[in-house]
Amino acid sequence: MPDFTPAVETLLRTIAEAGSTGAQFAVAPRARYRLTGTDYVVNQSSFYPLTSAGYVTDGGDDSAPVKLTDSGRKWMEQHPVPRGGRGPYRPRGRRPARQAPASRARFAYAGGFSAEIAETTVFITCPDNGHGGVTLPADGWEERARDRHPTLHEIEGPTISGGYALRWRSDPRTNAELLVQSLAIIRAEPARRS
Repeated sequence: MPDFTPAVETLLRTIAEAGSTGAQFAVAPRARYRLTGTDYVVNQSSFYPLTSAGYVTDGGDDSAPVKLTDSGRKWMEQHPVPRGGRGPYRPRGRRPARQAPASRARFAYAGGFSAEIAETTVFITCPDNGHGGVTLPADGWEERARDRHPTLHEIEGPTISGGYALRWRSDPRTNAELLVQSLAIIRAEPARRS
């Protein structure tokens, strides 16, 4: 039985937890799928090892729920989640109010980008391109940002309105410093139009 990357294993366990009804995924931007009704986004490539080995199936219909096969169930039985290991996707609960900052820092950048921070998440809104769309950053900026900033935990987006959420974990910088750093990351290369 193969060993999977953490992302693939989390995907398999998430599909298994959905039970006999299966897990419904919708196409998301940049070759990804989003688990319907959640914030869980997974790269399309994470499905390849599972489908090629026959652990999951959608019955040949990309719009159908993804279900665990008998081979997938067997793998799950042989690989219980170790203590502290990666289990299925679990939605994050809200943090207690006492941890929320008293006020949100805001910062604007030339070119129309603006940002605000809530806890350790920086929300970036892309500027309007004047033609009914938004100006998005250049392709590939997410991978470079993750490589250069080890405390950058997760990047979500772009949303339909053209925004991003950069989630920072265990970063010693202040909120204002994270705002400036996040805008510098997203503006590091020439913008592209959507």
